[in-house]
Amino acid sequence: MASTALAQLGGGYLGPAVLSSGAAGVGNRSGQQVDLRFYAGVDGVYDSSVQPVAINAQGQLVSITGLYGVEANIGLYGSHAWRTALLGVDYRGTFREYANDPSYSGIDQYLTLGYTWQQSRRIAWKAQLLGGILDDALGGIAFEPTVTSVTSVLSPASLLFDSRSYYLQGGLDVTLQQTARTSYTIGGQGFDVWRQSPDLVGVEGYGLHGSVEHRVSRTTSVGFIYQRQHFNFPKVFGQADIDTGEIFIGTNFGRLWSFTLRGGVFHSEVSGLQTVALNPVVAALLGQTAAVQAYYREDIYPSGNASLTRKFKTASLNFFYSQSVVPGNGIYLTSKGDSGGASYSYTGLHKANFGVSGGYYKLASIGNQIQPYSTFTGGAGYSYSLPYSLHLSARYDYRYQQIEDLVYKHSGYRVTVGLTFSPGKVPLSFW
Repeated sequence: MASTALAQLGGGYLGPAVLSSGAAGVGNRSGQQVDLRFYAGVDGVYDSSVQPVAINAQGQLVSITGLYGVEANIGLYGSHAWRTALLGVDYRGTFREYANDPSYSGIDQYLTLGYTWQQSRRIAWKAQLLGGILDDALGGIAFEPTVTSVTSVLSPASLLFDSRSYYLQGGLDVTLQQTARTSYTIGGQGFDVWRQSPDLVGVEGYGLHGSVEHRVSRTTSVGFIYQRQHFNFPKVFGQADIDTGEIFIGTNFGRLWSFTLRGGVFHSEVSGLQTVALNPVVAALLGQTAAVQAYYREDIYPSGNASLTRKFKTASLNFFYSQSVVPGNGIYLTSKGDSGGASYSYTGLHKANFGVSGGYYKLASIGNQIQPYSTFTGGAGYSYSLPYSLHLSARYDYRYQQIEDLVYKHSGYRVTVGLTFSPGKVPLSFW
């Protein structure tokens, strides 16, 4: 139904093919639009290692091992179309209770809501809302889309600690289709991240952007995008202003392969506080070896991203890479973020859904003089349709974390097995 309605919305005037937002991609499964689908279930869960924001009497980080318990989950995904509009939703809520240590029980909530309205053949409005609560970073990575139309300000893959974070992010774009080949888009977004631990730093900010895209053929588009971003860190003296300019190209290879590439630079102006060692004479005079001073840095870095997608009748294969400026993870503030990976999702016509993904995420601080932080992840999940609208599901995820040139290295895995209720004629798809 959604595909039929989209074909009626002005013959392809929903906006740029490369720089999509609104409902584009929200709630999709295996690379395809699906009808709205509700589910609710119960899983048994085992976490091999949880990293709270805590130290022991020896000043070492505490790592909680071998947690097991029960996790209830509810969710809604898919899209709904009207004659001139499309709504996409992807929501998952989990409520986790550990039997052997209830103090580390938690709640995870993830919501992506997209809406596209075709006001006329030349004007389209596109809005997105992202938000949630994140307690378990590894569990969040398992359900984080590898290819999305809008990047979330809070990426579970970037987090150092399993500590509760709240985030809210919203944006609105308007696209003017000047001709059948050329379109212009302007828009903006605002965001806020709160962290429960007083030792972690939240962030608030906004972004403004504008782009022009031109279709050079039925299968290829090119264009340019400019973006202005501002990050503010309320708990510390620190902020950043970033200007990014990129050119892009998007093309299809036949009916099954699609490729997008963006490349350019970003200019950052970062200010904050840092601890510096004092001159030995000054240290002897003041009776302290270090002091806090303000800093200001101005840098230029390369930026861009690339994605390659292969669509099958009941599956999709994705490869991606991205380099951009990000607001950090509560320890690292304004940083250069690098990420890459691949994912495969299969939804059979009768019984099964299977998903596998893997990748890495790296943060290099722009302001603070600290060593880069890296995360490597991999996971796989499977669901199988049973009678009476029940589905058997199982998933395994692994994460390895390290800070370069330091002793910090941490790894852990997560296993869930359970039953989910969801009426529908096709297999339930989580990924």
